[in-house]
Amino acid sequence: MADVLALANLPPRLLDVPGARLTVPDYFALWQAVGDASRDPAIGIRLAQALRADHTEPLFLAVFGAATVGAALATVAAYKRILTPETLDLSTSDALVTLVWRWPGERPPGVLVDAELAFLVEVARRATRVPDLAPRRIELTAETVNLAHHDYFRCPIHLGRPVTTIAFGAADAARPFLSHNPDLLRALLPYLEKRTPAAADDALARVRRAIADRLRGQRPTVDGVARDLAMSGRALQRQLHEHGTTFRRLLDEVRNEHARGYLAGTGFTDGEVAFLLGFTDPTSFHRAFRGWNGLSPSAYRRRSVVET
Repeated sequence: MADVLALANLPPRLLDVPGARLTVPDYFALWQAVGDASRDPAIGIRLAQALRADHTEPLFLAVFGAATVGAALATVAAYKRILTPETLDLSTSDALVTLVWRWPGERPPGVLVDAELAFLVEVARRATRVPDLAPRRIELTAETVNLAHHDYFRCPIHLGRPVTTIAFGAADAARPFLSHNPDLLRALLPYLEKRTPAAADDALARVRRAIADRLRGQRPTVDGVARDLAMSGRALQRQLHEHGTTFRRLLDEVRNEHARGYLAGTGFTDGEVAFLLGFTDPTSFHRAFRGWNGLSPSAYRRRSVVET
């Protein structure tokens, strides 16, 4: 493991600290290093297959203690943020139960995505004792996979999709877990509920709102927004780093959103829009807007008129 940590440029004793949490960039770097060190394009799948039945992590126990495959997926979706930074959206229909991954920051390493997907399939197969149980379909942002993926998942794999998705048929989602333990669940679920942090989207939404509130003819600052959120500037920057983003990136996103709204929905001049967004002059606004959208404010305004 020391070699993997070194490859990821992380401290050699990082994982010796109980309860230590990595920032999103460091977490992704660690998984990328696992893939690079193994030189095995299917290492994520193999790690899931090596899952030990005597693992005592509370979320793991709750997943295996669920009543059905579908209930296990719901447990993962509800509490996964205890361990990892992504958000999972669960949806059900008469035909399918589907999980969609929402990753913060940049695209996650393929080895991490493989491990997450294979973990769910491995749990479902072991807990139902149906070794050939397979998802209905998988969607990946990756452009390629290898034969090991098809051999393991045994379902259609759609590549180049905008998000990672796994879908189980309704009949398979209703399969009972032979490891179902209602007494253990009654003890574990309140504990997991208390330990689950707010979704990254919730935390970032609060920062975006605070930035927007300060867009009144001035450029919001880290310290000013942090004060509005009752934290220090350093704590705010650390929080954003953990969610795989920066204050500058959020400021640009909020400014761009407001700029597009002003240009499409008001008669404000470019100079007035620049002032409202805290730019020192229209030229700076023009340069920034073109960088965000690939066209000038006036061109965007004309296009908005045509589209309406």
